[in-house]
Amino acid sequence: MSIKLDWEVEAEEPHLFAEGEDPSTRRARRRARLWVILVIFGTLVLFAGIALALTLRLQAVEAEVEQALIGAAEAEVTALRIGDRNSFLNAQRSATDDWLDAQQQTFNNYQTLKQNGNIQLTGRVLETTVEGTRARLKIEEIVDGVPYARLWFYWRYDDGWRHVPPDYTFWGSVQTDTAGHVNVRYRTVDEALAQNIAASLESWLLYGCEVLACGTVPTIQVEIVADRGAALGWVAGSDWLLQVPSPYMDRARYDTPFDTSLQLQVANLVAERLVALVSGAMQPQYPADVYYLRSAAVSWLVGRFAQVNTNAFLMSSLAANYSDQAVGQLVRAMQPASDVSLMNAVMGTAALDHATLDWRDFLTWRLALEEELIARRDEAAFLNLYDLRDAAARDLAYQRYNAGGVREQWVVVSAQPENDTDGGMRLRALVEVSGIGRQELVLFRLVEGVWRRAN
Repeated sequence: MSIKLDWEVEAEEPHLFAEGEDPSTRRARRRARLWVILVIFGTLVLFAGIALALTLRLQAVEAEVEQALIGAAEAEVTALRIGDRNSFLNAQRSATDDWLDAQQQTFNNYQTLKQNGNIQLTGRVLETTVEGTRARLKIEEIVDGVPYARLWFYWRYDDGWRHVPPDYTFWGSVQTDTAGHVNVRYRTVDEALAQNIAASLESWLLYGCEVLACGTVPTIQVEIVADRGAALGWVAGSDWLLQVPSPYMDRARYDTPFDTSLQLQVANLVAERLVALVSGAMQPQYPADVYYLRSAAVSWLVGRFAQVNTNAFLMSSLAANYSDQAVGQLVRAMQPASDVSLMNAVMGTAALDHATLDWRDFLTWRLALEEELIARRDEAAFLNLYDLRDAAARDLAYQRYNAGGVREQWVVVSAQPENDTDGGMRLRALVEVSGIGRQELVLFRLVEGVWRRAN
């Protein structure tokens, strides 16, 4: 028996050397992975293609539906344009006869406008909204050269789209537009109007409170509503909540959504509320001068807000000569029975007989007030408008009062200050009788700081 040494045993044992994965196995695994990726990619492409085909088909169907809708609207406009009553009425559909009766009148109204040459029925569709079987269109029409839009509502029946009564639930989603101290709540249809109102009211508030010295600028909440029963105005029981009916319930301007007419109405509401705020809700006593001075201040503010001429000549001249804030000072100084001498305090060292002010609107009001007081048979208030120190003026006052007035509308077209015979100041007012063209001269004398009629 022989003995084997350790190194001899080790030398006889087989040695294994790892040389890595077999190349053919590795290639097979790679091919399998690639096939899986290709299958997944192919599946995704297939589904994407199906989705694209469905989308394109859906878009094509929607386009066909929309085109059919636009075609129905254009056919209606054509019927209106050529005066085809039957075609127009056949396009209408409702569960009751009320809508058909209303559309009969609508057809007649359009024909009248056409005869007067005041309307162009362009038939241009400005906006289309389709939700299932109902739809809403904005249709252009031009009246007296001004572009307007009307909302027409449709329902898709088995025999096609038909014009149906307005659907006030189909006005779009509720949204809010905010500009500083103004929040406007509205629905999609009135988006442009809401943006215009928010921006305008914010600038009006800032300017108005600067002039009137409001202190804290109030926050206005505005709700634009599609409701036939809604009226423009402040909502009772809610401070600074303004309700604005949607103009699209009728014919609305789409080039200037917040048009001049609506601006003036809203501006008047805001101006009234601001004046009430700074004057402590003072209620002027009729027929004291403050009754007009307060309304003149409101009118002046409205003109500044809407950038229009409101013929507030007295307040405009006060602002021009003594600053806009002078109007605010006057408003804050007003008391229920104040007369026009109140303005002396606002003008500082100046007095009415030396002030460069435009009295045309104030004197026009005074002349109209004479007629009102005669009609009311308020002799004391009527005589208070005259310089009773002058016997001739007093006699004329009694004659006019007993005669029952002139029943004419007088407008002061100029009022020139001049020295009176007693060294005081008077106004020579040139008055035009409205609708007749006749002019008369009326004199007003300054008596203890108040203008009183002298002839």
